[in-house]
Amino acid sequence: MMDLERYNFHWRDGFNYDFPKKRENYDILAKSLLKTRITVITGTRRTGKTTIMKQLMDWLIEHGTPRPHILYYSFDEEQPQIRQIVDEYEKKIGKEIAFSKNKYFLLLDEVQKLDDWQNKVKYFYDHFKNLKIVISGSASLFIKKGVRESLAGRVADFSLGPLSFREYLLFTGKDPLLKDINLHSQILKKEFEKYFRRQYIEIVTGDEDEIRDYAKSILEKVVYVDIPHLVSVENPNILMRLTRIISSNPGMLMEYSKLADTLGQESPVSRMRISNYIHYLEDSYLIKLGYNYSKSGVVSERKLKRAYLSNPSLSYFSDTNTDTGKLVEQTLFLMSGAKFFWRNPQKQEVDIVLESEGKALPVEVKYQNQVSKSDLKGLKGFMKRYNASLGLLISKDIEDSVKTPCGEIRIIPAWNVSLSGFQGF
Repeated sequence: MMDLERYNFHWRDGFNYDFPKKRENYDILAKSLLKTRITVITGTRRTGKTTIMKQLMDWLIEHGTPRPHILYYSFDEEQPQIRQIVDEYEKKIGKEIAFSKNKYFLLLDEVQKLDDWQNKVKYFYDHFKNLKIVISGSASLFIKKGVRESLAGRVADFSLGPLSFREYLLFTGKDPLLKDINLHSQILKKEFEKYFRRQYIEIVTGDEDEIRDYAKSILEKVVYVDIPHLVSVENPNILMRLTRIISSNPGMLMEYSKLADTLGQESPVSRMRISNYIHYLEDSYLIKLGYNYSKSGVVSERKLKRAYLSNPSLSYFSDTNTDTGKLVEQTLFLMSGAKFFWRNPQKQEVDIVLESEGKALPVEVKYQNQVSKSDLKGLKGFMKRYNASLGLLISKDIEDSVKTPCGEIRIIPAWNVSLSGFQGF
């Protein structure tokens, strides 16, 4: 007999989970509880998936859902069948929920630890029309072939990524600074220097040793436990070495042959295995790939790619001191939701390319206090090639505008664009 009460403290009158600080996508997630489709919450380890599920249970109770109508279970320790959990729950409430006129909520945490979870969840979605299902799992939830396809049309997927700068300020209790960012600009600049190293909730006030240990524990669990549980990995040590290389050089070009030579010094490693391992890391959301910009999406797919870790804090796993500018570039690439960079045969480069309404916006990151003409070459090259009238250069502390024959280049401090975003350009 399962002890469901140890997972469902909210069944007690007056109890709430009391996590008052909420991530930015909380309201969207809460509204998804009113929709029919399965709400899926994904993210790498330690991004707050369990916490947000508990916040959602508090939300349901606050909005009139009877406490006993909310069933939560975590598969973290044991993996019983969902049918067993529901049967035990129905015995407890004395009703068969499929034949009830009431609305019920089933929240399943760490569901990827249950074999064939997707088909078991699908059964309850298809046959229990009064049951709203919410599941959470590691970012590798959909890594197995066919999983996403089997749930096509049934899920609304929400991903929890790194903390935004605004979220960092909230979780460190410094969000009052946002009331007047011009007045508090000097403090915000200093906080930004801390932020791009601390993008997990649990380390927002941590020192560098804490961050390094934290990053190491996350990466080891994903590489040695999560990914091999879902796909066949011939040599997890090579997968870890590949992760270490990317962590030490965010934004590096993925040259598979060179990586195969580097990683195969002790025993041969094929280019195909490197390619597969890169896909595993991408599918598990441990890395994000950037594609070389082209008007043709097919051409972009075939060109060289860049790789970033999914959270800049993970770069502390590296044995070397990762360049600060690279950490800022990684932060802004992830924050912007970018898919592209740009590099031409003459090796002119732009770090980020954003697309909106058929227009391309090139963004170059130069996290420094001086800007030279050579720093603008990549932006000018892109603007001329693609007839873009605006480019952005992200500096450390400079705010300026430069007129060129190609168009305007605006220079903006990194801390400022991290708060305002790129929507206004």
